[in-house]
Amino acid sequence: MGVSVFTFLMSLLWCNLFIFLSVLCQRALALKYGVNLILAMISIGILRLLIPIEVPSAIVVRSEAVMPFFQRFFTTQLFSLWGISINRLNVFLTVWVVGSVAYLFLIAWTIFEQGSKIKNLQTEYCPQVSNLTKEFEKRFMAGPTCRVIVSPEVKTPMLVGYVSPVILLPPLSLTDEDLRYVLIHEWNHFVHKHLWIKLVFNIFCAVLWWNPFVYMAKSDLDYILEVSCDRYVVRDLSSTERMQYVEATTTVMKQLASLVTRQSIPSVGFITAIPEKIVQRCELILFPPKKTSKWTKTFAATFLLFLAMSSYAFVFQTAYTPPEDNIPRENSVNIIPEHSYLQEIPDGGFILVVNGAPLDRLNSEDVIDPPYSELPIYK
Repeated sequence: MGVSVFTFLMSLLWCNLFIFLSVLCQRALALKYGVNLILAMISIGILRLLIPIEVPSAIVVRSEAVMPFFQRFFTTQLFSLWGISINRLNVFLTVWVVGSVAYLFLIAWTIFEQGSKIKNLQTEYCPQVSNLTKEFEKRFMAGPTCRVIVSPEVKTPMLVGYVSPVILLPPLSLTDEDLRYVLIHEWNHFVHKHLWIKLVFNIFCAVLWWNPFVYMAKSDLDYILEVSCDRYVVRDLSSTERMQYVEATTTVMKQLASLVTRQSIPSVGFITAIPEKIVQRCELILFPPKKTSKWTKTFAATFLLFLAMSSYAFVFQTAYTPPEDNIPRENSVNIIPEHSYLQEIPDGGFILVVNGAPLDRLNSEDVIDPPYSELPIYK
């Protein structure tokens, strides 16, 4: 197993393919089957990028145009810093890491800032909410629980808090039954870890902040989580109860939709502000799709695993034809990684060693081009 410019480019290619596949499947499958499949595809793409190895059994596909271009582009020296040769690949990886760290810091700061705001919220006592909360605590006594807070500073019902979850409610003019549906909705966000799923998606965006496909996959995440939560709420309800749930949902949207544009990173809420999506959401509540069978889940998992393993089956590499010269064939040497390597020497150069015998001295620039670029280097 080895890592090279070629395996890195293959990992980058496969990572983008998996994420693009998740984008294609998102609107077709996520509204019916939830975000788990989308999350699995992106996870496989990230893992494929983090493990850019070439297995010994991989089929080498010779590339005479594309790979030579990328190899020259990434490995050409731009400048030297403190005696270290810096190429485009070094710059790209540095910018990548710095951008990811900055994005992760932004996520952490947003979570910290929200936690501080929650501690200083102006709260109101609501007997209606208090009674329903006690009812929920008895109903879900065997599982984890979360607090419910009513505050005029809250714009929409939402779930916040990773360690100490809290359901935040604005003052609403609702009947007990409508308010019960609102609380059941938010409680299902809590039970099914939707807040953590949203955090994972944002971490994916931090890791691949330069990749537009990741933002495409994340663009409808809030809406997909709302639809997924609706599905959990209505799966055991009768047709009449589903209609009541739709009425409760639309009542809350009418009261609050104009106040809300988008949920922040560390929260999942209740509101869908786009009219077309409100209609679609109501249709999915009233006429929910059939549950995914175990066979379908098994097939999807098997297919993704097969695709991930197949991604290591071949690798594109630069096709290299040795130049013709007048050296007699009996004096030629076949340089292959199995019995050849580069020995680094103190002055920054390298010695080519074949079959245990040193053959020639090379400069640092020579080892980035075929046939030396794929040879192991020993210090």
